[in-house]
Amino acid sequence: MLLYLLYPIVHFTLWVFFRRLEVRGQNQVPRGRPLVLVANHPNVMLDVLLLAAFAPGPFPRFLGKTTLFKNAFYTFFLRQLGGIPVARSQDAGNQVGRNQDMLREACQTLRKGGALALFPEGLSRAGLQLRPFKPGAARIALRAEDEAGGQAGICLIPVGLTYSDPSLFRSEVVVQFGAPVEVGDFLEAYRANHGDGAQQLTSLLYQRLLPLTLHLENPDLEGAIRDLVAVYREQILPQFPESAELHRRLLAGQELIRGAQYFARTNPDMVQVLATRLRHHLDQLRGLDLEPTALSPGKTPPHGWHLLLTLLFSPLALYGFLNNALPNFFPRLWARAYADEPEMGATVKLAAGVVAFPLYYGLSMGLVFWIWGWPLALEYGFTLPLSGLFALVYKEHLLERWPLWKKWMAPRQRRRLLQHLTAERTQLIGDLDQLKTRYQTLPPEETP
Repeated sequence: MLLYLLYPIVHFTLWVFFRRLEVRGQNQVPRGRPLVLVANHPNVMLDVLLLAAFAPGPFPRFLGKTTLFKNAFYTFFLRQLGGIPVARSQDAGNQVGRNQDMLREACQTLRKGGALALFPEGLSRAGLQLRPFKPGAARIALRAEDEAGGQAGICLIPVGLTYSDPSLFRSEVVVQFGAPVEVGDFLEAYRANHGDGAQQLTSLLYQRLLPLTLHLENPDLEGAIRDLVAVYREQILPQFPESAELHRRLLAGQELIRGAQYFARTNPDMVQVLATRLRHHLDQLRGLDLEPTALSPGKTPPHGWHLLLTLLFSPLALYGFLNNALPNFFPRLWARAYADEPEMGATVKLAAGVVAFPLYYGLSMGLVFWIWGWPLALEYGFTLPLSGLFALVYKEHLLERWPLWKKWMAPRQRRRLLQHLTAERTQLIGDLDQLKTRYQTLPPEETP
């Protein structure tokens, strides 16, 4: 009952939290069979919510570190949701031997036709690197399949989670389910040697997950890659015309990573110079409160109807802003303590928002009730979330267009700087176009 109650709430929460969300590959996930969902882990809580909301088939039971189960209230709640504690060697005071209980419970779930979900990297960390997998998922699946005499039909499903920025509210995310991996294919190797069989399956899972998300072999290039994507990704999107928008961006990011890694190996000095130019260009744009693509050809100022709608709906949007400003500010304030942990940013904002908004709405309604009575308090309370959602839409679809006006409505000195930046961007795009041509004409044996 708890799961059925929370399911629509989770969907609504994700719809509000993300500006855009794409789910791909659900049709590849087999129905009516035991499943183990294996995902990368760039965001602490949101990764769990995304898998819980969009995984086909039965609601998966999540394996989580034992430190999440230390509080009695959390333990009761997580247990009711099917959580299974896992003792990790890096957690102080944990006895890894206790994982025998975890293995029995997880295997029993699979033998009954249920689903598990876990993150084999072992920890949550934002970044463009898929870290080596621990063999726990493979061991659980192989043990359950072996105990069922090879008749359970267990599948491992790689799931790629790719965020535009894992620390932001109203960011974008792609959830991509990969092709199933048949556990039975590795059962013979597992029976011959448990460790070798589990390692073979773990290695295959890692290779299957790589193309479902962004992965950078050299972490020192991450800053340069992010700058390159910000400036040049739109230029190569036409290479992927048949995919949905966010998936096209994922494919473009993967292509840019492959090209950057090739040139970093073959001409590191050139890459360093180019990275410095990109960083300088983007820093100047951000200083002018402009997006990286604001100077792209084809960007036009808002039309007259845009100004009309902005003015027409401004009173309602102002009402929404004022009545939701405080609960919106509190999660941002709380998240500042995690500025150096981007994988925690969105989780903290979401957790704080889930508490702050209902609490604020309740107190506001109580105040109105105390002054004017229940009828007006109920009407006022009904407008609070609706006006907040309207203010959000107003900001993203109308108000955020205004910074672009600064490109045309600006003092002479600012216009000169924008002209300089436009010329600088044109030169950067031209140089990157030449590198793209060189990369695309490489012999197949030289490409990554």
